[in-house]
Amino acid sequence: MGLTKTYKDGSTPVVAIIGAGFSGLCAAIRLKTQLNISTYQVFELEPDVGGTWWSNTYPGAACDVASINYQFSFEPNYDWSHRYAPQPEIWAYLRRVAKKYDVYEKIRFRTEITHVEWHQDRQKWILDYLNLATGEKSMMEADIVFSGTGPLRIPQIPKQFEAFEGPKWHTAQWNHSYDLTNKRVAVIGSGASAIQVVPAIVDKVKTLEFYQRTPTYIVPRHNGAYNKLWKIAFRYVPFFHFIMFKLNYWSSEFTINIFSNRWVHKLPRMVTTVMAWFFRIWQVRNKVLRAKLTPKYEMGCRRIVVSSEYFPALVKKNVNVHTESISEVKGNTLILKDGSVQEVDCLVLATGFKVQDMIPPKFLIGKNGADLNEKWGVNPRTFYGITGADIPNLFFLLGPNTGLGHNSVLFMIETQVDYAIKAISYMMANNLSTIEVKASAVDEFTKDLDEQMQHKVWSSNCKSWYQNDEGRVTALWWGSCSQYWRRLRTFNMNHYEGTRRI
Repeated sequence: MGLTKTYKDGSTPVVAIIGAGFSGLCAAIRLKTQLNISTYQVFELEPDVGGTWWSNTYPGAACDVASINYQFSFEPNYDWSHRYAPQPEIWAYLRRVAKKYDVYEKIRFRTEITHVEWHQDRQKWILDYLNLATGEKSMMEADIVFSGTGPLRIPQIPKQFEAFEGPKWHTAQWNHSYDLTNKRVAVIGSGASAIQVVPAIVDKVKTLEFYQRTPTYIVPRHNGAYNKLWKIAFRYVPFFHFIMFKLNYWSSEFTINIFSNRWVHKLPRMVTTVMAWFFRIWQVRNKVLRAKLTPKYEMGCRRIVVSSEYFPALVKKNVNVHTESISEVKGNTLILKDGSVQEVDCLVLATGFKVQDMIPPKFLIGKNGADLNEKWGVNPRTFYGITGADIPNLFFLLGPNTGLGHNSVLFMIETQVDYAIKAISYMMANNLSTIEVKASAVDEFTKDLDEQMQHKVWSSNCKSWYQNDEGRVTALWWGSCSQYWRRLRTFNMNHYEGTRRI
Protein backbone atom coordinates (compact mmCIF):
# COMPACT_ATOMS: atom_id res chain seq x y z
CA MET A 1 0.00 0.00 0.00
CA GLY A 2 1.39 3.39 -0.98
CA LEU A 3 1.95 6.43 1.18
CA THR A 4 -0.72 9.13 1.48
CA LYS A 5 0.96 12.39 0.48
CA THR A 6 -1.63 15.06 1.29
CA TYR A 7 -4.66 15.67 3.45
CA LYS A 8 -7.99 15.37 1.67
CA ASP A 9 -8.05 19.13 1.09
CA GLY A 10 -4.72 18.90 -0.74
CA SER A 11 -2.67 20.54 2.03
CA THR A 12 0.48 19.18 3.67
CA PRO A 13 1.78 19.72 7.20
CA VAL A 14 4.33 22.42 7.97
CA VAL A 15 7.50 20.74 9.25
CA ALA A 16 10.43 22.22 11.19
CA ILE A 17 13.73 20.32 11.13
CA ILE A 18 16.35 21.23 13.73
CA GLY A 19 19.86 20.46 12.49
CA ALA A 20 21.44 19.94 9.07
CA GLY A 21 23.71 17.00 9.75
CA PHE A 22 23.04 13.47 8.54
CA SER A 23 19.77 13.30 10.53
CA GLY A 24 18.29 16.60 9.42
CA LEU A 25 19.28 16.12 5.79
CA CYS A 26 17.79 12.62 5.75
CA ALA A 27 14.49 13.95 7.14
CA ALA A 28 14.37 16.79 4.60
CA ILE A 29 15.18 14.53 1.65
CA ARG A 30 12.70 11.80 2.58
CA LEU A 31 9.92 14.33 3.18
CA LYS A 32 10.52 15.55 -0.36
CA THR A 33 11.09 12.26 -2.16
CA GLN A 34 8.59 10.04 -0.32
CA LEU A 35 5.76 12.45 0.54
CA ASN A 36 6.37 15.29 -1.93
CA ILE A 37 6.31 17.68 1.03
CA SER A 38 7.96 21.03 0.35
CA THR A 39 6.41 22.82 3.34
CA TYR A 40 9.41 22.29 5.59
CA GLN A 41 12.16 24.50 7.01
CA VAL A 42 15.59 23.44 8.29
CA PHE A 43 17.36 25.36 11.05
CA GLU A 44 21.13 25.04 11.35
CA LEU A 45 23.36 26.67 13.97
CA GLU A 46 26.49 26.60 11.81
CA PRO A 47 27.18 28.30 8.44
CA ASP A 48 26.97 25.06 6.41
CA VAL A 49 25.56 21.55 6.48
CA GLY A 50 27.41 18.68 8.07
CA GLY A 51 26.67 18.67 11.79
CA THR A 52 29.45 16.82 13.58
CA TRP A 53 31.36 16.57 10.29
CA TRP A 54 31.35 20.34 9.95
CA SER A 55 32.49 20.88 13.55
CA ASN A 56 35.12 18.18 13.91
CA THR A 57 37.96 19.24 11.63
CA TYR A 58 40.83 18.22 13.89
CA PRO A 59 43.90 16.58 12.31
CA GLY A 60 43.23 12.92 11.62
CA ALA A 61 39.44 13.24 11.88
CA ALA A 62 37.83 10.28 10.15
CA CYS A 63 34.95 7.85 10.50
CA ASP A 64 35.59 4.59 12.36
CA VAL A 65 32.77 2.90 10.45
CA ALA A 66 33.53 1.55 6.98
CA SER A 67 32.81 4.22 4.35
CA ILE A 68 30.56 1.96 2.31
CA ASN A 69 28.18 1.77 5.29
CA TYR A 70 28.55 5.43 6.21
CA GLN A 71 26.35 6.87 3.48
CA PHE A 72 22.66 7.10 2.74
CA SER A 73 21.33 3.86 1.24
CA PHE A 74 19.42 5.92 -1.33
CA GLU A 75 22.50 7.97 -2.29
CA PRO A 76 25.56 5.69 -2.66
CA ASN A 77 29.00 7.21 -3.06
CA TYR A 78 31.27 5.25 -5.40
CA ASP A 79 34.31 7.48 -4.89
CA TRP A 80 35.47 7.06 -1.29
CA SER A 81 39.25 7.18 -1.26
CA HIS A 82 39.73 4.71 1.60
CA ARG A 83 37.89 2.03 3.54
CA TYR A 84 37.50 4.57 6.37
CA ALA A 85 36.65 7.99 4.97
CA PRO A 86 38.40 11.11 6.31
CA GLN A 87 36.36 14.09 7.51
CA PRO A 88 36.80 16.27 4.38
CA GLU A 89 35.33 13.53 2.17
CA ILE A 90 32.34 12.95 4.45
CA TRP A 91 31.62 16.68 4.63
CA ALA A 92 31.94 16.97 0.82
CA TYR A 93 29.52 14.04 0.46
CA LEU A 94 26.95 15.75 2.68
CA ARG A 95 27.22 19.02 0.75
CA ARG A 96 26.84 17.21 -2.56
CA VAL A 97 23.75 15.35 -1.37
CA ALA A 98 22.19 18.55 0.03
CA LYS A 99 22.74 20.31 -3.30
CA LYS A 100 21.40 17.41 -5.35
CA TYR A 101 18.11 17.41 -3.46
CA ASP A 102 17.87 21.24 -3.26
CA VAL A 103 17.92 21.22 0.54
CA TYR A 104 20.17 24.29 0.76
CA GLU A 105 17.34 26.59 -0.29
CA LYS A 106 15.32 25.31 2.68
CA ILE A 107 17.97 25.92 5.35
CA ARG A 108 18.32 28.92 7.65
CA PHE A 109 22.03 28.91 8.51
CA ARG A 110 23.57 30.56 11.58
CA THR A 111 20.18 30.27 13.23
CA GLU A 112 19.68 29.04 16.78
CA ILE A 113 16.43 27.53 17.96
CA THR A 114 16.01 29.03 21.44
CA HIS A 115 12.64 27.64 22.52
CA VAL A 116 10.17 25.01 21.30
CA GLU A 117 6.67 24.91 22.83
CA TRP A 118 3.47 23.03 22.08
CA HIS A 119 0.29 25.09 21.90
CA GLN A 120 -2.63 22.80 22.58
CA ASP A 121 -5.31 25.25 21.47
CA ARG A 122 -3.71 25.59 18.03
CA GLN A 123 -2.40 22.01 17.83
CA LYS A 124 0.92 23.50 16.73
CA TRP A 125 4.54 23.81 17.79
CA ILE A 126 5.91 27.34 18.15
CA LEU A 127 9.68 27.59 17.57
CA ASP A 128 11.50 30.74 18.64
CA TYR A 129 14.76 31.30 16.80
CA LEU A 130 17.63 33.77 16.69
CA ASN A 131 19.58 34.86 13.62
CA LEU A 132 23.16 34.82 14.95
CA ALA A 133 24.40 37.06 12.13
CA THR A 134 21.92 39.89 12.67
CA GLY A 135 20.64 39.27 16.21
CA GLU A 136 17.07 39.28 14.85
CA LYS A 137 14.55 37.16 16.76
CA SER A 138 11.60 35.49 15.10
CA MET A 139 9.28 32.49 15.37
CA MET A 140 7.80 29.72 13.27
CA GLU A 141 4.57 27.81 13.66
CA ALA A 142 4.90 24.12 12.72
CA ASP A 143 2.65 21.08 12.71
CA ILE A 144 5.54 18.64 13.03
CA VAL A 145 9.08 18.89 14.39
CA PHE A 146 12.13 16.73 13.69
CA SER A 147 14.91 17.10 16.25
CA GLY A 148 18.18 16.16 14.55
CA THR A 149 20.67 17.94 16.79
CA GLY A 150 22.80 14.84 17.36
CA PRO A 151 24.33 13.46 20.59
CA LEU A 152 27.99 14.43 19.88
CA ARG A 153 27.27 18.13 19.80
CA ILE A 154 28.10 19.99 23.03
CA PRO A 155 31.82 19.80 23.97
CA GLN A 156 32.61 18.62 27.49
CA ILE A 157 35.21 21.07 28.84
CA PRO A 158 36.29 20.48 32.47
CA LYS A 159 36.38 23.72 34.46
CA GLN A 160 39.85 23.10 35.85
CA PHE A 161 41.38 23.90 32.44
CA GLU A 162 39.93 27.40 32.44
CA ALA A 163 42.97 28.36 34.51
CA PHE A 164 45.35 27.42 31.69
CA GLU A 165 46.79 30.68 30.31
CA GLY A 166 48.12 29.46 26.98
CA PRO A 167 46.14 28.58 23.82
CA LYS A 168 43.58 25.84 24.43
CA TRP A 169 40.73 24.32 22.48
CA HIS A 170 38.44 21.31 22.28
CA THR A 171 38.91 18.87 19.40
CA ALA A 172 35.46 19.89 18.07
CA GLN A 173 36.61 23.54 18.00
CA TRP A 174 40.05 23.04 16.48
CA ASN A 175 42.24 26.16 16.24
CA HIS A 176 43.69 25.87 12.73
CA SER A 177 45.43 29.24 13.03
CA TYR A 178 47.81 27.92 15.70
CA ASP A 179 50.92 26.22 14.34
CA LEU A 180 51.85 23.14 16.39
CA THR A 181 55.31 22.84 14.81
CA ASN A 182 57.98 22.36 17.50
CA LYS A 183 55.49 23.17 20.25
CA ARG A 184 55.09 21.43 23.58
CA VAL A 185 51.55 20.10 23.29
CA ALA A 186 49.32 18.51 25.92
CA VAL A 187 46.44 16.24 24.84
CA ILE A 188 43.85 15.57 27.53
CA GLY A 189 41.70 12.47 27.07
CA SER A 190 42.07 9.05 25.48
CA GLY A 191 38.81 8.50 23.62
CA ALA A 192 38.15 8.19 19.91
CA SER A 193 39.07 11.81 19.06
CA ALA A 194 42.39 11.68 20.92
CA ILE A 195 43.24 8.35 19.29
CA GLN A 196 42.90 10.04 15.89
CA VAL A 197 44.57 13.34 16.85
CA VAL A 198 47.73 11.98 18.46
CA PRO A 199 49.10 10.11 15.40
CA ALA A 200 48.22 13.06 13.17
CA ILE A 201 50.26 15.62 15.14
CA VAL A 202 52.99 13.60 16.84
CA ASP A 203 55.64 14.13 14.14
CA LYS A 204 55.04 17.86 14.04
CA VAL A 205 55.28 18.76 17.74
CA LYS A 206 58.40 19.04 19.89
CA THR A 207 56.91 17.07 22.78
CA LEU A 208 53.49 15.57 23.32
CA GLU A 209 52.26 15.14 26.88
CA PHE A 210 49.42 12.64 26.71
CA TYR A 211 47.08 12.47 29.70
CA GLN A 212 45.09 9.26 29.84
CA ARG A 213 42.44 8.70 32.49
CA THR A 214 41.25 5.32 31.21
CA PRO A 215 42.97 3.17 28.55
CA THR A 216 40.96 2.06 25.52
CA TYR A 217 40.61 -1.27 23.77
CA ILE A 218 42.17 -0.87 20.32
CA VAL A 219 41.70 -3.21 17.36
CA PRO A 220 43.53 -2.99 13.99
CA ARG A 221 42.25 -0.55 11.38
CA HIS A 222 42.86 -1.94 7.90
CA ASN A 223 42.42 1.30 6.00
CA GLY A 224 43.15 0.25 2.46
CA ALA A 225 42.77 2.70 -0.40
CA TYR A 226 40.08 2.24 -3.04
CA ASN A 227 41.96 2.44 -6.34
CA LYS A 228 40.45 3.20 -9.74
CA LEU A 229 39.53 -0.44 -10.33
CA TRP A 230 37.52 -0.58 -7.10
CA LYS A 231 35.68 2.62 -8.00
CA ILE A 232 34.88 1.38 -11.51
CA ALA A 233 33.53 -1.86 -10.05
CA PHE A 234 31.42 0.04 -7.51
CA ARG A 235 29.92 2.24 -10.19
CA TYR A 236 29.50 -0.06 -13.18
CA VAL A 237 29.49 -3.74 -12.14
CA PRO A 238 25.87 -4.74 -11.45
CA PHE A 239 25.12 -5.35 -7.76
CA PHE A 240 28.81 -5.19 -6.78
CA HIS A 241 28.41 -2.10 -4.59
CA PHE A 242 25.20 -3.48 -3.08
CA ILE A 243 26.85 -6.82 -2.25
CA MET A 244 29.84 -5.10 -0.61
CA PHE A 245 27.47 -2.87 1.35
CA LYS A 246 25.57 -5.91 2.62
CA LEU A 247 28.75 -7.83 3.46
CA ASN A 248 30.01 -4.91 5.55
CA TYR A 249 26.63 -4.47 7.18
CA TRP A 250 26.25 -8.10 8.22
CA SER A 251 29.86 -8.51 9.33
CA SER A 252 29.27 -5.54 11.66
CA GLU A 253 25.91 -6.94 12.81
CA PHE A 254 27.51 -10.17 13.96
CA THR A 255 29.81 -8.27 16.33
CA ILE A 256 26.85 -7.30 18.55
CA ASN A 257 27.46 -10.45 20.60
CA ILE A 258 30.80 -9.01 21.75
CA PHE A 259 28.75 -6.75 24.02
CA SER A 260 26.64 -9.50 25.55
CA ASN A 261 27.47 -10.88 29.00
CA ARG A 262 25.46 -14.07 28.46
CA TRP A 263 27.56 -17.21 28.72
CA VAL A 264 26.57 -18.32 25.20
CA HIS A 265 28.25 -15.17 23.83
CA LYS A 266 31.41 -15.45 25.89
CA LEU A 267 33.46 -16.75 22.95
CA PRO A 268 33.04 -13.70 20.62
CA ARG A 269 34.06 -11.29 23.38
CA MET A 270 36.99 -13.51 24.39
CA VAL A 271 38.23 -13.71 20.78
CA THR A 272 38.06 -9.92 20.38
CA THR A 273 39.78 -9.40 23.74
CA VAL A 274 42.62 -11.72 22.76
CA MET A 275 42.96 -10.01 19.38
CA ALA A 276 43.24 -6.61 21.08
CA TRP A 277 45.73 -8.07 23.60
CA PHE A 278 48.03 -9.49 20.91
CA PHE A 279 47.72 -6.31 18.86
CA ARG A 280 48.86 -4.24 21.86
CA ILE A 281 51.80 -6.58 22.55
CA TRP A 282 52.85 -6.46 18.90
CA GLN A 283 52.79 -2.68 18.69
CA VAL A 284 53.96 -1.75 22.21
CA ARG A 285 57.09 -3.66 23.22
CA ASN A 286 57.86 -1.54 26.28
CA LYS A 287 56.24 -3.40 29.19
CA VAL A 288 55.86 -0.33 31.40
CA LEU A 289 54.10 1.65 28.67
CA ARG A 290 52.04 -1.38 27.68
CA ALA A 291 50.80 -1.73 31.26
CA LYS A 292 49.62 1.89 31.16
CA LEU A 293 47.72 1.22 27.94
CA THR A 294 46.07 -2.01 29.12
CA PRO A 295 42.36 -1.67 30.07
CA LYS A 296 41.29 -3.12 33.40
CA TYR A 297 37.61 -3.37 32.46
CA GLU A 298 35.64 -5.78 30.28
CA MET A 299 35.95 -5.55 26.52
CA GLY A 300 33.14 -3.47 25.06
CA CYS A 301 32.10 -1.69 28.25
CA ARG A 302 33.53 1.49 26.73
CA ARG A 303 33.81 2.29 23.04
CA ILE A 304 36.15 -0.03 21.11
CA VAL A 305 38.31 2.03 18.76
CA VAL A 306 39.87 0.95 15.46
CA SER A 307 43.38 2.33 14.90
CA SER A 308 46.67 0.99 13.60
CA GLU A 309 48.52 4.29 14.14
CA TYR A 310 47.74 5.09 17.79
CA PHE A 311 50.14 2.73 19.60
CA PRO A 312 53.05 3.44 17.20
CA ALA A 313 52.56 7.15 17.93
CA LEU A 314 52.68 6.67 21.69
CA VAL A 315 55.98 4.76 21.59
CA LYS A 316 57.80 7.67 19.93
CA LYS A 317 60.54 9.40 21.92
CA ASN A 318 58.83 12.78 22.02
CA VAL A 319 55.69 11.37 23.69
CA ASN A 320 55.11 11.04 27.43
CA VAL A 321 52.06 9.06 28.59
CA HIS A 322 50.64 10.14 31.97
CA THR A 323 48.08 8.14 33.92
CA GLU A 324 48.05 10.26 37.08
CA SER A 325 45.18 12.74 37.24
CA ILE A 326 45.81 16.47 36.90
CA SER A 327 45.38 18.08 40.32
CA GLU A 328 46.11 21.70 39.46
CA VAL A 329 46.65 24.05 36.54
CA LYS A 330 48.87 27.14 36.99
CA GLY A 331 49.63 29.36 34.03
CA ASN A 332 51.03 27.04 31.36
CA THR A 333 51.89 24.32 33.87
CA LEU A 334 50.01 21.11 34.62
CA ILE A 335 50.59 19.60 38.06
CA LEU A 336 49.75 15.94 38.56
CA LYS A 337 48.64 14.12 41.68
CA ASP A 338 52.05 12.43 42.01
CA GLY A 339 53.72 15.86 42.15
CA SER A 340 55.19 15.80 38.66
CA VAL A 341 55.01 18.99 36.62
CA GLN A 342 54.78 19.57 32.86
CA GLU A 343 54.99 22.97 31.21
CA VAL A 344 53.36 23.10 27.79
CA ASP A 345 52.67 25.67 25.09
CA CYS A 346 49.07 24.67 24.30
CA LEU A 347 46.28 22.41 25.47
CA VAL A 348 44.15 20.10 23.28
CA LEU A 349 41.01 18.93 25.08
CA ALA A 350 39.82 15.59 23.74
CA THR A 351 37.40 15.39 26.64
CA GLY A 352 34.29 14.24 24.80
CA PHE A 353 30.77 15.62 24.68
CA LYS A 354 27.82 16.22 26.98
CA VAL A 355 25.88 13.31 25.56
CA GLN A 356 23.48 13.20 28.49
CA ASP A 357 22.50 16.89 28.15
CA MET A 358 20.18 16.26 25.23
CA ILE A 359 17.44 18.73 26.19
CA PRO A 360 18.45 22.04 27.87
CA PRO A 361 16.25 23.37 30.70
CA LYS A 362 13.13 25.26 29.53
CA PHE A 363 13.97 24.52 25.88
CA LEU A 364 11.30 21.96 24.96
CA ILE A 365 7.86 22.47 26.49
CA GLY A 366 5.25 19.86 25.69
CA LYS A 367 1.57 19.47 26.56
CA ASN A 368 0.25 21.13 29.72
CA GLY A 369 3.46 23.15 30.04
CA ALA A 370 5.59 20.07 30.70
CA ASP A 371 9.31 20.95 30.59
CA LEU A 372 10.89 17.86 29.05
CA ASN A 373 14.21 18.50 30.83
CA GLU A 374 12.44 18.41 34.22
CA LYS A 375 10.16 15.55 33.27
CA TRP A 376 12.95 13.30 32.09
CA GLY A 377 15.71 14.34 34.46
CA VAL A 378 18.67 12.03 33.76
CA ASN A 379 16.39 9.24 32.53
CA PRO A 380 14.87 10.03 29.12
CA ARG A 381 11.70 8.05 28.44
CA THR A 382 10.79 7.54 24.81
CA PHE A 383 9.32 5.02 22.41
CA TYR A 384 12.32 3.57 20.58
CA GLY A 385 14.15 6.89 20.97
CA ILE A 386 11.80 8.53 18.43
CA THR A 387 8.64 9.77 20.14
CA GLY A 388 7.66 10.64 23.70
CA ALA A 389 4.55 11.14 25.80
CA ASP A 390 3.32 14.75 26.11
CA ILE A 391 5.25 15.78 22.98
CA PRO A 392 2.88 15.18 20.06
CA ASN A 393 4.09 15.40 16.46
CA LEU A 394 7.76 15.51 17.47
CA PHE A 395 10.30 12.98 16.21
CA PHE A 396 13.77 12.60 17.68
CA LEU A 397 16.52 11.37 15.34
CA LEU A 398 19.39 9.58 17.08
CA GLY A 399 17.53 10.23 20.29
CA PRO A 400 17.98 8.39 23.60
CA ASN A 401 19.01 4.74 23.40
CA THR A 402 19.56 4.71 19.64
CA GLY A 403 23.34 5.05 19.45
CA LEU A 404 25.44 2.07 18.42
CA GLY A 405 28.67 0.43 19.43
CA HIS A 406 28.90 -2.02 16.56
CA ASN A 407 27.46 -0.66 13.28
CA SER A 408 26.61 2.49 11.34
CA VAL A 409 24.21 4.97 12.98
CA LEU A 410 23.07 5.98 9.49
CA PHE A 411 21.02 2.78 9.42
CA MET A 412 19.32 3.94 12.62
CA ILE A 413 18.71 7.43 11.22
CA GLU A 414 17.11 6.07 8.05
CA THR A 415 14.96 3.63 10.04
CA GLN A 416 13.75 6.44 12.30
CA VAL A 417 13.03 8.81 9.42
CA ASP A 418 11.15 6.12 7.49
CA TYR A 419 9.09 5.39 10.62
CA ALA A 420 8.26 9.10 10.96
CA ILE A 421 7.35 9.30 7.26
CA LYS A 422 4.85 6.45 7.72
CA ALA A 423 3.44 8.19 10.80
CA ILE A 424 2.97 11.48 8.91
CA SER A 425 1.38 9.63 6.01
CA TYR A 426 -1.02 7.94 8.44
CA MET A 427 -1.93 11.35 9.87
CA MET A 428 -2.82 12.69 6.43
CA ALA A 429 -4.71 9.57 5.40
CA ASN A 430 -6.83 9.68 8.57
CA ASN A 431 -7.21 13.47 8.78
CA LEU A 432 -5.36 13.74 12.09
CA SER A 433 -3.81 16.97 13.37
CA THR A 434 -1.76 15.15 16.02
CA ILE A 435 -0.39 11.80 17.02
CA GLU A 436 1.09 11.20 20.46
CA VAL A 437 2.62 8.02 21.78
CA LYS A 438 0.76 6.51 24.73
CA ALA A 439 2.44 6.53 28.14
CA SER A 440 1.74 2.78 28.34
CA ALA A 441 3.75 2.19 25.14
CA VAL A 442 6.66 4.23 26.55
CA ASP A 443 6.48 2.27 29.83
CA GLU A 444 6.48 -1.06 27.98
CA PHE A 445 9.45 -0.06 25.83
CA THR A 446 11.40 1.28 28.83
CA LYS A 447 10.80 -1.90 30.82
CA ASP A 448 11.97 -4.09 27.92
CA LEU A 449 14.97 -1.82 27.33
CA ASP A 450 16.15 -2.00 30.94
CA GLU A 451 15.71 -5.78 31.02
CA GLN A 452 17.71 -6.24 27.83
CA MET A 453 20.47 -3.89 29.05
CA GLN A 454 21.09 -6.11 32.07
CA HIS A 455 22.56 -8.65 29.65
CA LYS A 456 24.96 -6.14 28.10
CA VAL A 457 28.48 -5.33 29.19
CA TRP A 458 27.62 -1.61 28.97
CA SER A 459 25.69 -1.99 32.23
CA SER A 460 28.76 -3.17 34.15
CA ASN A 461 30.52 -1.05 36.74
CA CYS A 462 32.89 0.66 34.32
CA LYS A 463 31.87 4.29 33.76
CA SER A 464 31.34 5.52 30.21
CA TRP A 465 29.42 8.18 28.32
CA TYR A 466 26.92 5.47 27.50
CA GLN A 467 25.58 5.76 31.07
CA ASN A 468 23.91 8.56 32.98
CA ASP A 469 24.95 9.62 36.49
CA GLU A 470 22.91 6.77 37.95
CA GLY A 471 24.72 4.16 35.87
CA ARG A 472 21.73 3.53 33.58
CA VAL A 473 22.57 3.10 29.89
CA THR A 474 20.76 5.90 28.02
CA ALA A 475 22.87 6.36 24.89
CA LEU A 476 22.81 2.95 23.16
CA TRP A 477 20.34 0.61 21.55
CA TRP A 478 20.58 -2.80 23.18
CA GLY A 479 20.50 -5.02 20.10
CA SER A 480 21.34 -5.29 16.44
CA CYS A 481 20.25 -2.83 13.77
CA SER A 482 18.10 -5.54 12.23
CA GLN A 483 16.22 -6.05 15.51
CA TYR A 484 15.54 -2.31 15.65
CA TRP A 485 14.31 -2.25 12.04
CA ARG A 486 12.02 -5.26 12.49
CA ARG A 487 10.27 -3.56 15.40
CA LEU A 488 9.75 -0.32 13.47
CA ARG A 489 9.18 -1.49 9.91
CA THR A 490 5.48 -0.60 10.22
CA PHE A 491 3.72 2.24 12.00
CA ASN A 492 1.24 0.86 14.55
CA MET A 493 -1.39 3.39 15.62
CA ASN A 494 -2.26 1.16 18.60
CA HIS A 495 0.78 2.69 20.30
CA TYR A 496 -0.56 6.21 19.73
CA GLU A 497 -3.47 8.53 20.33
CA GLY A 498 -4.66 10.89 17.62
CA THR A 499 -6.63 14.14 17.34
CA ARG A 500 -8.89 14.86 14.40
CA ARG A 501 -8.31 18.02 12.38
CA ILE A 502 -10.89 20.71 12.91
